[in-house]
Amino acid sequence: MTGPEHFRRAEQLAAAAKHLGQGEGQDTAAVWAAVAQVHATLALAAATLNSEGRQQAMAAALQPGSSAGDASYPPVATRPSDLEA
Repeated sequence: MTGPEHFRRAEQLAAAAKHLGQGEGQDTAAVWAAVAQVHATLALAAATLNSEGRQQAMAAALQPGSSAGDASYPPVATRPSDLEA
């Protein structure tokens, strides 16, 4: 599916979830809402990756030895003492 197709599907599923949520179908509505969220997230990812030059920039940042991606992520705490300071 393309980004726009994911977006349209997310809208359809969200509308169905809203309709199902009115009454006895609340459990089903929650599942449909979750699937709608997945499609919305995929639509956003597709839009981000389709941005001009975005794919090349991401590929360059992920190359071994590249420092381009180092500043993008905060350090990860692996033990409680890492959180102090």
